[in-house]
Amino acid sequence: MKKQLWQRYNFPKPKSEASKGKLSLVNNEIYSGIELPNMPFFVRLDGWAFHNLARNIKLKKPFDRWFASSLAETAKEFFSPFDPVLAYIFSDEINLLFLSVKSFKRIEKIDSIFAGLASSCFTTLLQKKNLKAKAVFDCRCIPIEKCDIVRYLVWRQAEAFRNSNNSWAQHLLMKRMNARTAAKKLEGLKTAELRELINNKLGLKKIPKWNERGIALYKVPFKKKGYDPIKKKYVFVERKKIVIDWNLPVFASKQGKAWLAAKLKQAK
Repeated sequence: MKKQLWQRYNFPKPKSEASKGKLSLVNNEIYSGIELPNMPFFVRLDGWAFHNLARNIKLKKPFDRWFASSLAETAKEFFSPFDPVLAYIFSDEINLLFLSVKSFKRIEKIDSIFAGLASSCFTTLLQKKNLKAKAVFDCRCIPIEKCDIVRYLVWRQAEAFRNSNNSWAQHLLMKRMNARTAAKKLEGLKTAELRELINNKLGLKKIPKWNERGIALYKVPFKKKGYDPIKKKYVFVERKKIVIDWNLPVFASKQGKAWLAAKLKQAK
């Protein structure tokens, strides 16, 4: 008997929701059987060709507050249907942390739904600003051991720091030279050298913290006053609201690790 395509390429058996029958080629949907393991995971969304988007809509350089706010608002849209523990954002990247697999496990489905929702939300925000452009995100799932969650966020924040140094240094140099000359001058410079350049031309204290450390979204509890018709009196109930935090600690520091540990504990 001839092996199915998924068997020949050693994929799990397809779990597509497409109809089966004589004409069906549902078994050719060989990626549909790949699922997340039962462990914490990140969903990472990256803007696709956002360098072109930034140029077309004339974003402020090296960082644009409206653009960052729009990424945060896009990330916020995921909290209602999917309830991540937190979101971490920098550049054109959104990281969503989940401590367990909840509604569905198929990676193909998560990638397509999350990328579609992010693209739709961000494009809507562009339209509200009367900008004739479309935003497109790609998506990947990253399973992670519980002990590596903090390490992952330290890693992404280190990328945010690196990106900030490069972006600011290039921006400051381009005030006096073209992009090619600036890039050549920056080639091979280490972090300390980039920081010195920025400090001499601008001052490190003038760089907003979110440029270097990123932005986070998470839920915090609060008390809400309401009327209990059965007890016929006003009561306070605990609710949660989503906070957009622009003033993050350095995750690699003792304070930063304690901050992350508190957020993870609060989510349990």
